[in-house]
Amino acid sequence: MVYMLSVQDQVRLVPALYQCATHVSEGSIGKTNDSLSEIKRLSSIVDGPLQRLSQIMADSLARRLLLSCEGLTGSLIHPSDYFEQSSIQSARYNFASLSPYLNTGFATINRAILEAMEVEKVVRIIDLSCSASHPRQWLKLLHGFHGRPGGPPEVRLTVVHDDNDFLANMKALLSKEADMLKIPFQFNDVNGRLETLDFSNLRDVLGIKYGEAIAISCSLQMHRLLVVDDNVSCTAIDQLQKMANAAQLKQMASLVYSPASILNYPRTLCPLLLASFLNAIHTLKPNIMLVMEQDANHNALLFSDRFVEALNYYAALFDSFNAMAASNSQWANERTQVERMILGEEIKNILLCEGVNRHEQHERLSQWEMYMDASGFHHVPPSFDAIRECELKLLSFGLNGCQYQAKERLNLWEQRAYVSSASNGMATQLGLPVDGDFFLLFAGAVQDMSGSSML
Repeated sequence: MVYMLSVQDQVRLVPALYQCATHVSEGSIGKTNDSLSEIKRLSSIVDGPLQRLSQIMADSLARRLLLSCEGLTGSLIHPSDYFEQSSIQSARYNFASLSPYLNTGFATINRAILEAMEVEKVVRIIDLSCSASHPRQWLKLLHGFHGRPGGPPEVRLTVVHDDNDFLANMKALLSKEADMLKIPFQFNDVNGRLETLDFSNLRDVLGIKYGEAIAISCSLQMHRLLVVDDNVSCTAIDQLQKMANAAQLKQMASLVYSPASILNYPRTLCPLLLASFLNAIHTLKPNIMLVMEQDANHNALLFSDRFVEALNYYAALFDSFNAMAASNSQWANERTQVERMILGEEIKNILLCEGVNRHEQHERLSQWEMYMDASGFHHVPPSFDAIRECELKLLSFGLNGCQYQAKERLNLWEQRAYVSSASNGMATQLGLPVDGDFFLLFAGAVQDMSGSSML
């Protein structure tokens, strides 16, 4: 027998999540348990994207309540500790394979690098994407250089990653491909993470030599540099959390989308770690720097703000992955792996952690623009060829509803979250806004003192 979740039950699931979040904010164990039981019932009838997301959100809410209980914090095992490193790497590989947005972002980055390096003889590419790095991106770029009029340049690739096996495999794969294409190629590996690099000595750390044309690519990592140790007292924050969270989440439970709280204001100053990084990059004078980030406001001080933003954002993202997996039955297992090990862990970090422990601090496009402008980068508009290539890339995934828009004022790429009428239908019915962006792409070049581009 096939069970279907009724429309009434579908509509009840999101308010149940909001209600549960309210009880967690109030510290009510009994009411939270009742809400979790209702969420479990509603999310276990069928296997849909909203149901799978609800199970992850419910798990995060339960853990957040437990963390508030004195004496339990040190006894809980972090969920990611159950995953083997090989499984995590496999999930990240599948994430790039399944995500049309990530694939299209990589294609956009490659096109921008090819155009910026059109006449260069020696090219140094710095891959700061760390855990989001994917060899397929650079395989495609090597083929792009191979077809360049006048012949390919010498390509020197530096990759930062914290897994030595990943780096070794990537080096072997790319070196073999470059040899086949007869492209002079060097691979430099740096074991570490973006936030642990020595920004005071970045040229030596990354093996950059003077005279090289430099392209820097950083995908889904720069938000990790937004971590700050807030000066607001913990006691004051706890009091604000209890008052504001309860009030906002009660309003959300009626499916009325709450406006941003007064504590969810845009930052006017660049966080110290990010400022240090961008200043170090500026000193290198790269020909072009490309940044891809999640375009979402998951960096609010209040848990209530982060909860509703995370639910809206990941509901649309789960829908899109569900649509991709539905087009190929072989991707079902890969989709499950990505949802649990990649997206699920992001959600738990956003909802469970505070302060320096919360590294999934995603920001909106306008905030990233402010950071980059303040650090001396000027915007590089996408070319017609880049726009067309990315449109074709999306079409290859069968996502006709996706749109690209090059804003004249910002000269930025946006990947709109209009995935398809089928995949967005459920989120729309439930009152979840789906008109945000999944990922944004910023192309920038260093501005010299006279105001002209360094390109």
